[in-house]
Amino acid sequence: MTEAALTWHRLPSRVLLLRVLEVIKSFAIPLVLLFVVNNDWESTFGIILRVGILLFLGLDVLQKFFGWLNFRYALDEKTVYIIDGNWIKKEKSLPLYKIQSVHSNSPFLYRLLGVVELTFDTNANSDDASFKLAGVFPNEAKRLEDILDQVRHRKTETDIPVEGETDGTVAPVAIEKPSSRLLYALSTREIIIASLTSLSVFAIFPVASTIISSIDDFINLDGTFDTIGDWVVHASIIAIGVLVLAVLILSIVIGMVINFLKYGNFRLERRGDRIRVEKGLLNRSAKEIPYEKIQAVRVKETFIRRWFHIVGVELVAAGTMDELKNESSTILPFVKRERAMNVLNEHFDQFVWSDALHRLPKRSLWVKLLRISWVGLIVSGVVLYFFREYAWWLILLWAIIIGGRLLSYMTTRYAQNGQFIELRTGAFNVTSFLTDKPRIEQIQVTQTPLQRRFDVCNVLFSTRGVLSHELIEDIPKQEADAMLKWFSRYEEENMKRPG
Repeated sequence: MTEAALTWHRLPSRVLLLRVLEVIKSFAIPLVLLFVVNNDWESTFGIILRVGILLFLGLDVLQKFFGWLNFRYALDEKTVYIIDGNWIKKEKSLPLYKIQSVHSNSPFLYRLLGVVELTFDTNANSDDASFKLAGVFPNEAKRLEDILDQVRHRKTETDIPVEGETDGTVAPVAIEKPSSRLLYALSTREIIIASLTSLSVFAIFPVASTIISSIDDFINLDGTFDTIGDWVVHASIIAIGVLVLAVLILSIVIGMVINFLKYGNFRLERRGDRIRVEKGLLNRSAKEIPYEKIQAVRVKETFIRRWFHIVGVELVAAGTMDELKNESSTILPFVKRERAMNVLNEHFDQFVWSDALHRLPKRSLWVKLLRISWVGLIVSGVVLYFFREYAWWLILLWAIIIGGRLLSYMTTRYAQNGQFIELRTGAFNVTSFLTDKPRIEQIQVTQTPLQRRFDVCNVLFSTRGVLSHELIEDIPKQEADAMLKWFSRYEEENMKRPG
């Protein structure tokens, strides 16, 4: 189809304003420090620095303008066409039937201007596998999603592939959007508990460090640090205690605010043959995962949250783009383990969890304890040679190392249940992994000399497309051999051969 026969669309003009605001936002700290806090136009270096910042700002704005001006997109019944590029135009086309999911993202500035960002994902591992519409009106976003629903409907209702159609006379099929079914919604209480049981309570420290580092690049803060140090040295224990308590309370509040902004209005839904995750207050995002692309389920438990039976659930999905992989794979960020398992058993029944998992034999514990810790040896050597006065800290270091190995032995479990493999690994943080035989790409067994003496080995499971590698250590060699035999395709092929 020629370019003239297509109806081309541009992004709204307010998207250009949005991009300019994003550029100004990225230059905000240097601009404030150079033109407000320290407005020095007397030195040659100061003038060059300020002129350079303004030139970079202007060049970036000009690039954003040409990027907006050159971008166009068009659709027919089978293909989406894109013209893109800042200085050099690039043209590409993508068949609609290859688009597996649509991810929408609405940061605060986007919502303020009434536009959304759409990412169309083909779930393929290539640079041209997906494309973005970085700012369209909600009604246009709905129109595009309706077109994709029609393409999916035609693809499932006919045996002829969409790309095999010989003419463009097929009338669009009027279909209803898939009904949405709510699977889970986070409550305010869950977000508060999760904030108190996570490292987000210490969010104030990296935030403060980033701000101080940015300011220190332009203004020397050594004198300020010396003043604070003198106050701490001469302050009373009560004053220091009050300061520490105030910082702790402030960090808890900041951690809660961050979690509310990130996970507020969290909803897990099922829409037809795909899972949809929506979350965020200021920055609202929505991700989709096709059911057929789910390769495995991973349940994570941090050391602190294990005491409160709080877990996070992720899906290992085939071909998801790297920039969306972490976000789209998390379907339950922090919920009670019992409720999480209820959701998995009810709505992801293609994966069957085992009722009983096997523990490691006692000889595996000896292997873990006798295995050399190179980190422990190197740190011990450095401390004993250069910092002998701090040698007693090595007791704590080796207690953590040995304690972690004991926990690893106690928590590691495994089971081969019919077509499914279930693993539970980790020490302080524990991960449960579940997949089935058709989704496993390969199983690799390794054995060190120490493991050979105790007749144990390591087993590495890789899902399709090298999506995930799950390692279980120090299981009995006969169990590993049984897993290899279970996975082998040769046995199945021999059973199918006549005679």
